[in-house]
Amino acid sequence: MSVRPPAHHSCPRGFTLLELLIAITILGIVLTTIYAAYSGVLTNIRELGDDSRIYQMARITLDRMSRDLTSLQRSKDAFVLQSEDGSIGKRSFEAITFWSAAHLVFDEGEVPGSPAAISYFVREDKNGGFSLWRFDVVQAKPDLNKKAEEGIIICQNLQSLNFKFYNASGDEQESWDTESSSESQKGRPPALVQIELTLANPRDADKPYRFVTKVFIPVRK
Repeated sequence: MSVRPPAHHSCPRGFTLLELLIAITILGIVLTTIYAAYSGVLTNIRELGDDSRIYQMARITLDRMSRDLTSLQRSKDAFVLQSEDGSIGKRSFEAITFWSAAHLVFDEGEVPGSPAAISYFVREDKNGGFSLWRFDVVQAKPDLNKKAEEGIIICQNLQSLNFKFYNASGDEQESWDTESSSESQKGRPPALVQIELTLANPRDADKPYRFVTKVFIPVRK
């Protein structure tokens, strides 16, 4: 009768401390790489979203101003348009007021497209920024001496607002006043208005967003 040798059962060997440290290090490297890539994607998405909102706001603003200017109306036998230089603190902003058939209706009973005094001007916000305001009120006749005190905000984070005017001969003018004694301006609209809108860049203050459009005025005296 043969005698079997006793069976030896081997116990599974556990991880050594060194192996655990290597595994943790590799996992940390992988997670760091994934986080960096994910964070970069989120940053790009956020920046694209910011750019999209700024471009959309500028497009809406310039489109509204263009519509208002191309709807200039005569008051009796003359047009009414006046630009004005202004400053808020150390910044200079231009303002413009004109008589236009581009009245926006917000209340029942008002007639859309009625002749109205429309103004664009800049005010400082509570947070120290600047916003572009639009003033629109139906009047029996234009009154350039009445300063706009109310209105709606149509553009924020403004850095500058500038206008250039061109007469029928194509000469550039820094300002325009249909009540002046200038033969090319008195009672006459400009042939073209250039609007330059500059908006702040929240990521790089030295590289603001600059938008320029030219509005051809389709009316002549």
